[in-house]
Amino acid sequence: MKQALIASLRAAAGGMTPALAKVAETVLAQPQTTLYQSITELAEVSGSSEASVMRFCREQGFTGFQDFKLAMAKELAGEQLEKDSAEPADDIQRLVETAVVALRETEQLIVREDVTTAAQRLLGSQAIDCFGAAASAVTAQYLAYKMTRIGMLSRALADAHLATMAAGTATKATAHVIISSSGSTVDSVGVAKLARSRGAFVLGISNRSKSPLAAVCDLTLIASWPETPLTGGAFPSKISQLLIIDALLAEMMRQDPGRLAMIQRTAESVSDRSF
Repeated sequence: MKQALIASLRAAAGGMTPALAKVAETVLAQPQTTLYQSITELAEVSGSSEASVMRFCREQGFTGFQDFKLAMAKELAGEQLEKDSAEPADDIQRLVETAVVALRETEQLIVREDVTTAAQRLLGSQAIDCFGAAASAVTAQYLAYKMTRIGMLSRALADAHLATMAAGTATKATAHVIISSSGSTVDSVGVAKLARSRGAFVLGISNRSKSPLAAVCDLTLIASWPETPLTGGAFPSKISQLLIIDALLAEMMRQDPGRLAMIQRTAESVSDRSF
């Protein structure tokens, strides 16, 4: 795309098949919302299918839904830049405000019963593998760190091949936590699906409630502030994921107070590492 993607869609919609026209009409009615939707969500809202969404994107000259969203995000960002060019903002204040909103929205999205169940299943696991691709690998590393602090055997796997091999050797005694903001990352979905097929408990952490990842996990905890193709790794989406992790750890310690002693032990074990 082309600078005129939205204009081109308006012009082409009348000649599309009924299924593709539904997708086009939905996108044109709410282009900003589309940027934050997964292919599953757009298919549901438009009353079509994921296959129709893919066909729609390819007929517009894109390789897939993410490629289409990236092009549309660039066009909309250019339009917004023109609107805001005369109104310089304080970036620090903007970041703080969006982070606060993300945290409050995540609090509303967290299903307490799901956190309770997830904590119980993780406490009952012999080992916990944490996986996330790209920016989500940072969140996975944080989760593995927090698990280690409370005495759980845990590791973060940033390499997709290693994560896949770990999933292939999973058992009913192990757990896998898969983190993906979009819920549509091929490697993340593949690891989750494989680990679950081996009998492991699979927990997803995502910023999208309806996605390919959510469909293959035993349980998914949802954070606020979904990312667009241009905002991957954005601060608000990451801080909302960290809130979920800390809420999960707090619940694990509530269920097993003995974990508090593990925090003391792990702290003591590295006490000589600081001047």
